[in-house]
Order: sequence, then C-alpha cells, then structure tokens
Amino acid sequence: MASPGQRDTLLDKPYAERQRIVVADDAVVDAERGAAEKAAQTGTGVDWRQVARTALAITSPVAGAIEAAVEIASAAAKARTEGLKMLTLSRTEAQALTLPPGHPRDRVVYIGHPALAPVYYPAAGFHRFTFEHKFAEAVRLIMALGATDLEVQHVRGWSDDFAVNLSAPLPTAVPVEASIAAGRRRANGSSALFRAKLAGSTEPTLPDDLVWFPHEPTWQQVADGRLKYGLREFQLAVRYEDDYGIDAGFKLSANKFGLDLGGNFQEHESTTWKISGRFDTG
Repeated sequence: MASPGQRDTLLDKPYAERQRIVVADDAVVDAERGAAEKAAQTGTGVDWRQVARTALAITSPVAGAIEAAVEIASAAAKARTEGLKMLTLSRTEAQALTLPPGHPRDRVVYIGHPALAPVYYPAAGFHRFTFEHKFAEAVRLIMALGATDLEVQHVRGWSDDFAVNLSAPLPTAVPVEASIAAGRRRANGSSALFRAKLAGSTEPTLPDDLVWFPHEPTWQQVADGRLKYGLREFQLAVRYEDDYGIDAGFKLSANKFGLDLGGNFQEHESTTWKISGRFDTG
C-alpha cells in the first residue's frame, strides 16, 4: 500500500506534473508500479496480465473489479506514452486530496486546482469550479474589507446563464439583501449580473487564507487603499484567461483512451467580470 510519504510527495510535485490524475484500486496501482520498475530495468513494456495477477494476489476482491481497475491504469499509461501527462493514484493516496462528495469514481479524470494544491475537480467542471472559486474569493475579500454594496458586471466571456448557475455567486454570511439583475445592459456594452447590499464594517480586515490574492496586483491595491488610506469606492476585475491545457484537445485525448471527464465538459472561455461598490466609512 502507499505510504503517507508518497501522498505528501504528490502535493510537492510541480503543478504540471500532478495536474491530471485518475484513481484506481490500491492493489492494482502497487502492482503497476512494481511492473513499471521491472520494465524500466529490462527495457520491456508493462505486462498488464501480470499486473492483474499480482493485484489479485495482494488482495481478494471480485476479479471483475480488478480487471476494471487494470483497464483504468492501462488507459492512463497509454495516455502518458502519447504525451498526455496523467498520474494514477491509489484510493488510499486520494484520501489526501479534497474531492467532491461521492468521488473518486472509476475512469474519471480529475484536474488539480491551480492555486490550492489538495483540491481536485472532475475534468468536465474544472473551468466552472475554478472560476467560481476565484470569484467567490474576490467577493469574500471585499466583504471583509467592509463593503456596503456591490455590483458585478459582465465585461466579456461567461455571462448570464453561467452566472445564474453558479453554486454560490455571493456568500450568504454577510449580505442582507441580494438580487440578480441579469440582462440589464449599460451604454458600454457590459451587463449587471449581481447586485447586493451588505451589512458593511468600519473595521476592515484581510482574510488570511486567500490563494488568488497574492497573484492579483489590482486586488492588492484595493485592499491597501481600504486598510491604509480609507478608500471609499472600489472597482476590481475577476479575470479567467488561462485554460491550463484543459481544452478541446485534452477532451478528445481523454475520450480516445476510454477515460471519463465526469459529466458534460465545460469549455474554457476567456472571462472578465468587474466588481464595483462602496465601503462603510462610518
């Protein structure tokens, strides 16, 4: 079985090396790794029939379950040989990760959050969940800084339909009134997606668990202006421009090897939403 040290090693890897994973039975993963080491020494390929026999000797589940797990590990290995980086993790190793409820599932490819190492999403919803997380952090930041009202405007990219389907467009701990104003067009071509009135605070704080903030200079300027200089009005952009290699080509490759994306694939779209509003100045 995999050791805790191996689990720590996964999260220590550069993002590009651990970005894409599949999860398989512990015995199969251990057998595959042993076979891969032997293959490297002898210059031969991995004998997948031997992997199955070894896995069955390690544990005693239904043979069909082992065969299915071997197919998953084999598919990931084939993807790697054709240039699609894909790690195979055991279910024990996957316990170190933060996955959605009900996961991991067989054959599903998971994509690591680019700024939060333990978090992995099914590939199908990776772009939606990643943008959603970034947007939620921006809103949480300005609420902690004491915003009394805010408006989110669409500038480009994902718009009304996407906004309505966000799991948590506005955190609910502070807002006292919120409404969706989708489709209200402005002279500059943007549209208001959300509006909210908040309780506000005259004692602004900076949350200590922000992961996008260190990479967003304009967010930092807003925080600095509020904390040090009594900034009264703010405006910041939430941009999502990098597809992180999870694109149509990746989708085709995953399907080619019989791997599952975990749902309907959400295509990347370069998106900018602008958040503006006022702070409580007492």
